[in-house]
Amino acid sequence: MTDPTIVMFMCRNARTALSGPEGTEAVPPDVRVIEVPCSGRVDEVMMLKALRNGAWAVMVVACLDGNCKNSTGNYQARRRVDEARSLLAQLGVDAGRIRMYSVASNQHAMLMAAVGEMQAFARERGPIKILEGDR
Repeated sequence: MTDPTIVMFMCRNARTALSGPEGTEAVPPDVRVIEVPCSGRVDEVMMLKALRNGAWAVMVVACLDGNCKNSTGNYQARRRVDEARSLLAQLGVDAGRIRMYSVASNQHAMLMAAVGEMQAFARERGPIKILEGDR
């Protein structure tokens, strides 16, 4: 089986969490990072399009609650992630393929653990088979 492709929509202000102790970004090759000005800009269409275009899973990475530079962006993102997950469930696709994580800029280890969790989940589930359902 090939490695899963994970699309990570990441708030610009949380992006420094990708930097490891050496100060360089440590992103596995199967994770495609898409930087957005604010996680609140990520909508359901973007998440679903990523899956339609071949991603096995989608991560939305936001600032911690109360730390959004745009006030409510992370709350908007959480609402949109919930809506996209609901749409997936209605289509018979595992809603766990879209997840949201909130991190501070200094939480590299926590973010890498979340990436590992997503990779394991995606490998277990495999690519989306929309015509056969995903269950």
